[in-house]
Amino acid sequence: MRSLRRRTGEAFGLLLLFTIVGLSRVWPPKWMLRRIAASAEVRTEREAAAEKLVARVREIEAGVPWLRPIDVVIRDECVDVRGHHISLFGAGPSKKSMTCRMSAFIVFSPDRDPEDAVAEIHRTFPPPDGLSPGGISESLHWDTDERRVAVEVAHDALWARLTRRHGEKSLGQLRQENGVLCVWALHGGTYFTVV
Repeated sequence: MRSLRRRTGEAFGLLLLFTIVGLSRVWPPKWMLRRIAASAEVRTEREAAAEKLVARVREIEAGVPWLRPIDVVIRDECVDVRGHHISLFGAGPSKKSMTCRMSAFIVFSPDRDPEDAVAEIHRTFPPPDGLSPGGISESLHWDTDERRVAVEVAHDALWARLTRRHGEKSLGQLRQENGVLCVWALHGGTYFTVV
């Protein structure tokens, strides 16, 4: 009888442990993360991140006079980063629940050979492959039918906003109208995290 009680107690203890571990992997719930993403505190951080990115976009536009943006897209999103694979034995890959991040994309169609355009950018402006002085990761990408650049927000974002300077045309529509596009991507990194 004592053995049965002990086994029952051990089984109950393990069940309780698995329940606690399992709940800790889904806490806070998504509705709470959405509320946090829309809060005044996050909005303040979002505005500061946007100011930094927009200032860098203006700096690029002033530094490369022939670059005429067809569009400038700002992607702002908060995503659940807890992962989809829940393991009861051991920590997951991240202790974070949500991160909010912002990126900007300067879309242009060079009026010259694409390779000459890139060479000109490298001659007249700091190379965009790496970190800018403001800690913004930058890179140049050609957007073609074979190799498309994604500027849309994540389909499973908890909070998202996509703003376009020159209207609501997709990159596909801009590509049809202008031919090969170049996209100068600026990734500002994470501006808010929920642990």
